[in-house]
Amino acid sequence: MKIDEQKIHIKGLVGNIEAQLIKSHPNQNNDIGIIVCHPHPQYGGTMAFPVVRTLYKTFGNLGYLSVRFNFRGVGNSEGISGDGTGERDDLISVCKFVLNGNFGIKSLLIIGYSFGATIGASIVSLFTEILGYVAISYPFSFIPQFIPHAHVNKPKFFIIGDRDDFTTLDVFQKEYSKMPEPKDIKIFPDVDHFWSGSENILTKPIINWFNNNFK
Repeated sequence: MKIDEQKIHIKGLVGNIEAQLIKSHPNQNNDIGIIVCHPHPQYGGTMAFPVVRTLYKTFGNLGYLSVRFNFRGVGNSEGISGDGTGERDDLISVCKFVLNGNFGIKSLLIIGYSFGATIGASIVSLFTEILGYVAISYPFSFIPQFIPHAHVNKPKFFIIGDRDDFTTLDVFQKEYSKMPEPKDIKIFPDVDHFWSGSENILTKPIINWFNNNFK
């Protein structure tokens, strides 16, 4: 299937947000949009990160409208990177753009990696249109003030490598145990926080989880 990929700018609260969008395929009756969020800007995170790129492309190739974007201060996105509060506003702006645009999108799935998981999970309760979220390598020891926002009664899929060096497996499992249902967890052996060369192993379990919950 040939995909229709576009470079776009989305209006945010502090200026333009640089983004890329794969339009849903006209022959697919898909009204779910996928938004993928990248790791922390202050640690080099961008929408070009392999995990982000892989999942963005995977859903786009399946015929879904798929969006990845740079948080404020990254790439050509305007503004200054901060403590996560402004980045939440960026994601909210992206969600509104997708839902209110002429795309035929009625609901959203948020996929976040590392810092992107923290931000992504934190805004799910703000939109009835958000079906749930996928949190890859959620750094529970980082920006703890956003953790309560992740406790939503929507489907959640937490994924981690057992060699993650930002959050220990014990802490991850403890925090996961506090999350309300519905929820799922997947632990990959011999994988650290960066998923270097291992990003492709994420696609199958995420697609299976997505299909089981939303199709």
